[in-house]
Amino acid sequence: MNYRLQLKNPASLGYIETIVQSLINNPDDFEDFFSLIFDEDTDIAWRACWVCDKVSRKYPHFFSTDHIHKIADALLLTNHHGIRRGYLCLLNNLGLPVEVPVELINKLFDWMTLPKIDVSAQVLSMKLLYKICLKQPDFTQELMAYLENTSPTDYTPGYNATRRKIIKLLNSYTNTKN
Repeated sequence: MNYRLQLKNPASLGYIETIVQSLINNPDDFEDFFSLIFDEDTDIAWRACWVCDKVSRKYPHFFSTDHIHKIADALLLTNHHGIRRGYLCLLNNLGLPVEVPVELINKLFDWMTLPKIDVSAQVLSMKLLYKICLKQPDFTQELMAYLENTSPTDYTPGYNATRRKIIKLLNSYTNTKN
């Protein structure tokens, strides 16, 4: 299947599922397909991210540590909101690199708090920061301070629901550590 050509079609769940199924049936195609999430054509990269997100939920073993590092590196460079959301989804599904770059942690804090960032990227950033706190407890107090000092009226109900959930999880995590 010519995946690049397929990704030029208008996005729909049905056609995305067709590509996902093709990759599952032809796992040898995955490496070439994966490179499309970094394509210069943002429509292709965004749609490839959507496919990879679906694959990562069912078949995380398709992704290597090298893939995760490439996604984390690319996340720092993209300004396209759909591609950013795709990379954030992939990292949420697959996990973070063992050594999370400080630049990525700083970006996640920025994306979590900037009102101009779409809510999905804000929430995914918050979830990733929580996962970082589980690996690096030194960040727990900083994340807690950000979340507790965020005015609920400045953010959407979805953001606030996730914020409350993460605060509860952080409190539970902190209490079990003590």
